[in-house]
Amino acid sequence: MKIFPAIDIEDGHCVRLKQGKIEDLTVYGDDPVKMAQKWEKEGAKQLHVVDLDGAFKGNGENKEIIGKMAKAISIPIEVGGGIRTEQAIKEYLDLGVYRVIIGSKAVASPYFAIRAAKEYGADHVAVSIDAKGDEVATHGWVGGSSRKVMTFAETLLTHGVNTLIYTDISRDGMLVGPNFDMMAKLQALDGIHLIASGGVSGAEDLRKLARMGVYGAITGKALYEGKVSMREIVEIGE
Repeated sequence: MKIFPAIDIEDGHCVRLKQGKIEDLTVYGDDPVKMAQKWEKEGAKQLHVVDLDGAFKGNGENKEIIGKMAKAISIPIEVGGGIRTEQAIKEYLDLGVYRVIIGSKAVASPYFAIRAAKEYGADHVAVSIDAKGDEVATHGWVGGSSRKVMTFAETLLTHGVNTLIYTDISRDGMLVGPNFDMMAKLQALDGIHLIASGGVSGAEDLRKLARMGVYGAITGKALYEGKVSMREIVEIGE
């Protein structure tokens, strides 16, 4: 299983939110580039980066910083947050980002994500399924939609998207463990590369996800708060 240390960027800082709420923010560093270099030096094999300003505003304010991160390290970076145009996808890939993550735009138009996966390769495009209950959320998690998690996932997988990142918003940043029941349902779908996100509380959660056979897992607050170490991440992941 691939384990992705998370770097969330807001106003140029490395931060973590609780349940996606911008007003419930903790700052963990002032230099995302140095943070990326730190995790690589300690053994990370890949990173998960979110432009929170982009997620809430859709303007890609931190694109320059993310480009510097991609150049400063040799491990793959996946990036999400406000990627809602084909131009944005291309710009990130041209900056050296390995995989772009489409969220709100894919909810509004699954065809957009499906076409992007065909155009740029399924390994380089993921769709983020951020859920409140069984309903998919949008626009920095503050908006709702009529789409249900399982039917949305099935639509994407049937048409060529293979990497899905599932987050239970109620658990994100809460250190209460992922939504293993929903992970199991998604993991049973044919052809899925499932990345688990939200709620990881320590190494045992990561071990359980690995035993389930999921493709990847993201850890943010647990890593920054010392609930899981990079040594354990290297030991569990690949």
